[in-house]
Amino acid sequence: MDNSDIYAVTTLISSDIAAMKWHATTTLEAVLDKPNAFTSGFNFWQSVVAKMLLYGNAYVLINRNGQDVTGFEQLQDDQVTSVIISDDGSDITYQVRFNDNRPETYFDSDEILHFKLISLGSDINDQYFGKSPLLSLAPEIAITNLSNELAKSALQNCTKPSVMINVPEAQLDKEVKDSIRDGFVESTTGANYGKPIVVDSSAKVETLGISPEVANLLSNLAFTKTQIAKAFGVPDSYLMGQGDQQSSIEMIQGLYNTSITRYKNAIQSELTLKIGVPIEMSTEITDDAMINRLVTLADKQIISPVDANSALKQKGII
Repeated sequence: MDNSDIYAVTTLISSDIAAMKWHATTTLEAVLDKPNAFTSGFNFWQSVVAKMLLYGNAYVLINRNGQDVTGFEQLQDDQVTSVIISDDGSDITYQVRFNDNRPETYFDSDEILHFKLISLGSDINDQYFGKSPLLSLAPEIAITNLSNELAKSALQNCTKPSVMINVPEAQLDKEVKDSIRDGFVESTTGANYGKPIVVDSSAKVETLGISPEVANLLSNLAFTKTQIAKAFGVPDSYLMGQGDQQSSIEMIQGLYNTSITRYKNAIQSELTLKIGVPIEMSTEITDDAMINRLVTLADKQIISPVDANSALKQKGII
């Protein structure tokens, strides 16, 4: 999460999915909206989705009273100490070590929500585990880190001399060099800032800039943003801070909503499987959420303020 682009796309997807509306029985909807007494429903599911995106897997313990679901408890990765697959592959047992006074416990698969992304295991011990999109981004992240270090170094080195005064065919001692330098600084700073520079024929003033190779490498920052967005399946305009000015708000939102369906499906299908009743999620959002979304899109110049205003009027918000 110390990579700003990965943080941005992870926060974007997890927040939007956590804000979706649950569709199930009335009792179950209440539990999904308030999984436990200590965490709001939004923060709970936002954290679950973020872990699934970053690690490929997220674990949640189902609390039951008989057959009734009473709540959910998010498990940290290190709490799930082992996942045991039966010899015939018919069931999975999760070994959980709690951080409180509860003893280490083994749970059957119907007691644990195991949210995961695409599973590509080549053997039975790996085929039930998801893979994070970050695995495909190892080269791009390495480039990003190098580019960030280079950009940081370039900014730090901006304090170094950007002007060189060359005095051809002269052997100057330290006192003379200091005198020339101090005189040049005096004539170009303070009240003299912006005024023309006058030097005699014995001196030549040259400016020092960033080499083209360094400038080209810094451009990799934009390249890696596009690659990160592609790996997570969202439009790169959400990371680049700009978009197609000809696109309508419906087209942009439709493209984004379609792209995060893969993550929504991973959540609702696992819940339906383990709870045993149909559970669906919809992208219905509150008026405040709609306003915040449109303000963000307008600020990033993905849509125009006129389109945002029109969309709010169509929704009856203003």
